[in-house]
Amino acid sequence: MKQERSEEISSLASAVADMYCWDTAIAPDEIAKTLGITFSLGQYGDYFDALLEWKDSRFHIYLNNDLGNDINSPRGRFSFCHELGHFCIDEHRWALMHGIEPHGSLTDFFSDNDAEREADMFASNLLLPEKRIRRRIGSRKINANLIVQTAKHFGASLSATAIRCAKLGISPLIVMAWEGNCRRWCWSSPNFEALTRNFSHRSLERIPRDSLTREITERATLPEGHVEVKGTTLGTWFPRIHPMSPDNIIMLEEVIGIGRFGVITVLRPDE
Repeated sequence: MKQERSEEISSLASAVADMYCWDTAIAPDEIAKTLGITFSLGQYGDYFDALLEWKDSRFHIYLNNDLGNDINSPRGRFSFCHELGHFCIDEHRWALMHGIEPHGSLTDFFSDNDAEREADMFASNLLLPEKRIRRRIGSRKINANLIVQTAKHFGASLSATAIRCAKLGISPLIVMAWEGNCRRWCWSSPNFEALTRNFSHRSLERIPRDSLTREITERATLPEGHVEVKGTTLGTWFPRIHPMSPDNIIMLEEVIGIGRFGVITVLRPDE
């Protein structure tokens, strides 16, 4: 996504947050009511997290309870905000109103579809407004425990919070999500993105067996929000960093459990 488009969506989400929840926690259901959007929960298997439909001259959001999308759950709140993104982003709303078939969204930052990536970005910025998250974190260095605490404070998913913390560049940080042996996504603070281009290994089989992420993934599911930590190096995760390069700095590897959806690896300099 181009930087200009990214900034446009970020500004739109911030404006929505300030307009409808300027002095309260972000409440996607209340925003929907104000916008005239109805919503309901249902059981839809693994087909989607949420879906926005235009029918009979009105918009309706379906949330899939089978994937943990309750109104007040972090995953449900993100999925709800994702669908609000499809409504608030003009091009998405107009497409639905002019006959484009609605499709269910799987909201976990791994879609290659531009519209889905834009809606993910909108949801992340709506739930975690930049000014509020910077005020909350202050001058603290971000680590896995602070990500967990911040997610709880904002009622946001661990994935959305980890990515938001990395992209804001508050402190040097890399975050990755793993499901089984496969990496789902990788995001970094600007300094690490410039160094690695986020081209990390995509399979845990390329990571040493004694890495904490691989140990935890192979032994069992780590409870959601639980954190463990171990030492590592940057080159362990990024093939473009040569083992003998001065860029192969010592890092701390922290792992956050996200239940049945896998784990998040947090890499930060060992200071």
